[in-house]
Amino acid sequence: MQIRAIGRQLRVNRNTVRDIIKQGGLSPQTIRVDKIQIDPDLLTKLYVKCTGRIQRIHEKLTEEEGIIIGYSTLTRMIRELELGGTKKSRCGKVADEPGGNAA
Repeated sequence: MQIRAIGRQLRVNRNTVRDIIKQGGLSPQTIRVDKIQIDPDLLTKLYVKCTGRIQRIHEKLTEEEGIIIGYSTLTRMIRELELGGTKKSRCGKVADEPGGNAA
């Protein structure tokens, strides 16, 4: 079957079909070169020094260490290291009574 016909049938670009044929139908194993690695000890030290304020940790990483990292990535790394302790609950549960006054 021609590459152009395969592309039309699958509704993909013919260059995409060529690339897949070159790869033998296997997915390419790509390695991210831009992945940011931060030493867990550094994060732990900064967490203690900044008393758990993640925004300040983010600022110190950028200013002092020269590490540019997204805030959401930083919060994920801190969660993975379990530095935050136990998860805080939003509020206590209050029994709902008909006719009762709201506090």
